[in-house]
Amino acid sequence: MAMQDLTRGPVRGHLLRMSGFMLATMLVQSLYSLIDLFWVGRLGPQAIAAVSLGSNLMMAVMAFAQVLAVGVAALVSQAMGRQDKPAVRTMFNQSMLLSVGGGLLFGGTMWAGRGLYADALSGDAETARLMRDFLFWFMPALALQMPAMVLTAALRGVGNVKIASVMQVATVLMNIVLAPILIFGWGIGQPLGVAGAALATLISVALGLAAMLVHVARSGNFFDASATAWRPQLPVWKRMTGIGLPSGIEFALMGLYLICVTALLRPFGSAPQAAFGIGMRFLQLGMMPSMSVCFAAAAIVGQSFGARMPERIAETWKRSMQLSIGGCMIFVLSFHLLPTWLFGLFTADAEVIRHGIEFLRLLSWNLLASGLVFACLGVFSGLGNTRPSLIGSATRVALILIPAAALSHLPGFVPVWIWWLSVFASSVQALMNLWFLRRRLADVHLVTPAPRAA
Repeated sequence: MAMQDLTRGPVRGHLLRMSGFMLATMLVQSLYSLIDLFWVGRLGPQAIAAVSLGSNLMMAVMAFAQVLAVGVAALVSQAMGRQDKPAVRTMFNQSMLLSVGGGLLFGGTMWAGRGLYADALSGDAETARLMRDFLFWFMPALALQMPAMVLTAALRGVGNVKIASVMQVATVLMNIVLAPILIFGWGIGQPLGVAGAALATLISVALGLAAMLVHVARSGNFFDASATAWRPQLPVWKRMTGIGLPSGIEFALMGLYLICVTALLRPFGSAPQAAFGIGMRFLQLGMMPSMSVCFAAAAIVGQSFGARMPERIAETWKRSMQLSIGGCMIFVLSFHLLPTWLFGLFTADAEVIRHGIEFLRLLSWNLLASGLVFACLGVFSGLGNTRPSLIGSATRVALILIPAAALSHLPGFVPVWIWWLSVFASSVQALMNLWFLRRRLADVHLVTPAPRAA
């Protein structure tokens, strides 16, 4: 398994190749979440509630993993651009050490406190019991997810997305097969219920991570086997987390936004809340092309920055923007033309569909803004400075939630007011990111090329 020099060859080709692998992975993972919900749904509403509440802990894991993943991807890609392979191996070793430690700490703490968590959030004793059963196996799976996500990001930094994508797809497919077998006891004679869903996830993640580690270790290009290389290097950890922390906070802000909007919709009943929940799934699907391009662009920009190639950074920005906007337009048109059919796939409730059509047709315009935001984020991440993206996200959330909270006390307040605020705030965020990026690229162009290490 070789490293990929992204400072040579067509930028467009690198973007399409890398983003294609990552987009396929995202789509398969989305498919799994729907299939898993289908099987658990056959156990009854309390099982759905238990799994949904337990799965919310994934947000906390992903926020922490995002901090490490963004940091290691930036540092690995920049070291790769400098052709500094010892530094690449250092980043691989230290990122795995930190992610494994973080995963064990988080997983162990939450596993020990799973009963308190279940009792605090469950609406009844049966849901709490089911959640404890689910978390017994799900918390170890989350502990393993952290190093898996960080290792994937490190590989992305050296331009190698194939092995991680193949392993992730294989993991998801394995989970799809194992889930109904363990949930209902097909062929094994012992149905495990919600615990079976969690156990299927644990087995799949463990085997996927093990296979990926074996491939990476056998290549001999990424890990340093010496005992010294596995000692904690606090300056490296500080650099890594310093770069990724804004992205982790940004991820947490998204969780806060979802909770607050759901609370604002509560006085209107379950229909707009259900429409918001379903609609957000569609919007997240529409963001996947931009997200995959963003991850690919970050690796190219990081290597180009390490190699001091400002013209290639500018070209990557332009190409990623074109691909992001192009991918978003397909979903914007679909969400305008087919909202009734799309919501009909999930519900037959006319009121939910009515609110959903209103939501999707307005919020679909946000995809164009998000395409620009993700294109900028790819450059910011590659340069190792994600603070501008955090400022833009915080501004967007504030421009939605603060006015919406004030307006909610006025007579005549309706959910569509929130959606209009979202369109406005997302446009402001996109403009802010463009302004920040223009200033950052001007600074980058002041850097003169330097000879690369052999």
